[in-house]
Amino acid sequence: MITHSEQQKIWDEEHKHPHVLKQMDVMDVSSGVIKFWDFLQSTGVSFSQGLEMACGKGRNVIWLSKQGVGEMHGFDFSGAAIEEAKKRALEAGDKNSIFEVMDATLPWKYDSNNFDFGIDCFASTDIETKKDREFAIQEMHRVIRPGGYLLAYLLSTDDEFHKEMIGKFPAEERNAFFHPTTGKFEKTFDEEEIKDLYKDFTIIKKERIEKTTEFFGKNYKCKHFWVIFQKAL
Repeated sequence: MITHSEQQKIWDEEHKHPHVLKQMDVMDVSSGVIKFWDFLQSTGVSFSQGLEMACGKGRNVIWLSKQGVGEMHGFDFSGAAIEEAKKRALEAGDKNSIFEVMDATLPWKYDSNNFDFGIDCFASTDIETKKDREFAIQEMHRVIRPGGYLLAYLLSTDDEFHKEMIGKFPAEERNAFFHPTTGKFEKTFDEEEIKDLYKDFTIIKKERIEKTTEFFGKNYKCKHFWVIFQKAL
């Protein structure tokens, strides 16, 4: 078992001293977020407010702000991550990104029906209980406006590295494991778990993103879930 406080401390340390998940320290926007933005552009609708939960150091938020979203919000439970995100936004001359320290598993400060779209870019992966994941997605549903969209970019039970980790370092929950270096909790998903977690939304588009990622000096094939949901009008 791992407590939420322990999970938070592990992430805060990782953001202060990147050593395991160095891809989370770069400023390169997630390819899944670029793909989501392309979809949003294809709708022909103007998007004035967006939100990313567990935004880390702000790479996706800052990029989306620069694409022309009127106001981008991002929050994370790591104070170190948010401090760096604010610094990077300032350095990038980005005045439309708003970053705050906030815990996705506690009531969100935002008004209901407030955002045109939301982003869950591997955020649900690091919430260590099913109950808290469900709460976070319920809050995301609450704050997105009717007709608004949500991107869920998720680890899959088909990802080679994560499948190996589940076999070697299993957590109590099915399809989950503890990272062998940091001890942090990570959750992978199958199709039924995704349908259940995001049940209040309607699936608009679903794809599997295949790529190769390096872990511990070895290449592994990934087959992430990339899903666009919509909140009912």
